[in-house]
Amino acid sequence: MLTIAALMTVLVMSLRPAVDMGGPVYMDKIMHLGAYAVLAGLARLGWPALWGGSIFLGLGLFGIGIEFAQHLMPLGRTGSLGDTAANLSGAALALVIFHFFWTRH
Repeated sequence: MLTIAALMTVLVMSLRPAVDMGGPVYMDKIMHLGAYAVLAGLARLGWPALWGGSIFLGLGLFGIGIEFAQHLMPLGRTGSLGDTAANLSGAALALVIFHFFWTRH
């Protein structure tokens, strides 16, 4: 349930009109990486039997869908390959951490 709430939060925050948050130019990439790392971690905790590749693929499609929607909607936002890369990097980072620290070898 927490994973679904986090997904909906990311969706709403991603599809609302753009707001200048200030800070360094790359700060939005760090926020993307962190958000998708949290989403992947919550998904892994919520569904531990689910294959990590499925979580990665699902979050990847979710993120690409959001970037595509941002490109199409008049929200002052644009779709970005850099954001997609940060999303995928965050998801992969969390899944790798879970693999090495929370699975039995």
